[in-house]
Amino acid sequence: MRPIKLTIQFEHVKFGYNPDKIIVNDFSADVHDGQKIAIVGPTGAGKSTILDAMCYALYGRTSGEMRTGESMRSSHATLERETYVEFDFCLGDKYYRVHRSPTQQAKRKRGDTDKPVEKAGKALFNEIDNKGNVIRNITTKGVEKAVEDLLGIGFDQFRQIILLPQGDFKDLLLAGSSQRQEIMQKLFGTYRYGL
Repeated sequence: MRPIKLTIQFEHVKFGYNPDKIIVNDFSADVHDGQKIAIVGPTGAGKSTILDAMCYALYGRTSGEMRTGESMRSSHATLERETYVEFDFCLGDKYYRVHRSPTQQAKRKRGDTDKPVEKAGKALFNEIDNKGNVIRNITTKGVEKAVEDLLGIGFDQFRQIILLPQGDFKDLLLAGSSQRQEIMQKLFGTYRYGL
């Protein structure tokens, strides 16, 4: 999997973001096949928020599981502004987009517009072209399972493999040999060669 673009509209004042700002990280700039992407910066720069957004988009859970999608929305956010994450990535020669929003308070469109209404969380998983245009909807139900099937790894493996710099590297190193073997077998698809 290669990340292409991550759009975050968390509106969370506590993490230092302006509630009126949409944060866009474009990973495709100056990245060629085979190159690696590193997310670096000083403490408090927002690295964890970027990784949380990726995990939340793909699996509906944050990388450290210390935050929920709902907790990423600031209590100061306006009712007119939706909190969401949109993550574009490619796998082989195909491109995908996951759009996810948590359950949140929203402005009523009819009736007493001063009273907010609860807007249910949603997830959309689409195949897109290399320009970002939607080709087809893959699913709106069971997005986590569809992502897991596509990537070949679940949430826990994603955290252990992709997010190693977030402090989980030690966990992989200290994992028992059978647990490491299972992770590697799943990652490289070598189950059929197992003894």
